[in-house]
Parts: sequence; C-alpha cells; structure tokens
Amino acid sequence: MVVLAFGVTACGSDSGGGGSVDSMQSRAASQPGEVVCGRPFQLPSSGELRLTGRFAKRVPASQQTVSGTVEVTSENAVRGVAAAAADAFLVRAGRVVTTPLPQDAMGVRWELAADAKKSVPAIASLLSCEQSGKPLAPGDYELYAQFVLTPDDGAPTTAYGGPWPLTVE
Repeated sequence: MVVLAFGVTACGSDSGGGGSVDSMQSRAASQPGEVVCGRPFQLPSSGELRLTGRFAKRVPASQQTVSGTVEVTSENAVRGVAAAAADAFLVRAGRVVTTPLPQDAMGVRWELAADAKKSVPAIASLLSCEQSGKPLAPGDYELYAQFVLTPDDGAPTTAYGGPWPLTVE
C-alpha cells in the first residue's frame, strides 16, 4: 500500500507543484517526426521524398485554418498509394501547438518519375490542439508538412517539409 501511494504521489507532482500526468507526458522527449500535442518536435533526417511548401506568411488570428500547397519530389521513380492531401501542423518555441486535421479521403494512386514534382493541397489548423481548442495567440509559428506514401513494393514512407514561417496577427 505504501508503494502504491508513493507511485501516485510521484506521478502527480513536479517542480511547479500539483502537476498532472498529462503535463508530465507533454514534457517527455519525442522521436524525430513524432507529432504529439505539446511535445517537442524534431524534424527527422530527409529520405527519398522531399517536400516544398507554399503557404501564406501572415494570417489573421480570426481564421481557423491556413491553406497551402505542398510539392512532393522523389529522388527515384515511385509508384504507390498516398492521401489526396498532405498533413500540416504548427510548432511554436519547439513544441507542437496544432496537429494535422483529419482527412476524410481514401488513398489515391501515385506515380512519380525521378526528380518530377507533384502538388497536393495542405490545410493547417489555427486552433490549439490542447483540450481548450482556442484560437492560437498572435505571434510567430513554424509550419511543417507531413506526407505518407505507401509504395507498391514496400513499407510506408513518411516525408516532412518545413519549417516555413507563419505569423498569426
């Protein structure tokens, strides 16, 4: 019984006093490429796919989303299935503040020649991924895109692009 009480007390306390398990998890380290609300984001090393984004550099705080285009380029020819759009999310002070919006689409067939480009839309939320879901505070953010392609002959490949500066006014 003593061990159980000690375990609960240790999980629920932090240097700020009275922290919760959720706040403890948000300070945990993330793996490169892992997009988890409140956690640090590290851009993983680049792979076969490269992403280049075109997004507005400034948006009014009253907007709920920002739209753009992501160009996907591959070093080698690739055939497979991917989503119809790239995922986009925002980071501020090194931490994820919005997560990709859900996509209600089936995968589409992809055929991309070596060094060819293919464009897909991307939409990033401007609402906090925290439980409150409030609009983001005005300020400077970094926008990233994520794109998953499952080649015909292999495992899914996830590519990332960014950061691209975004100012919420």
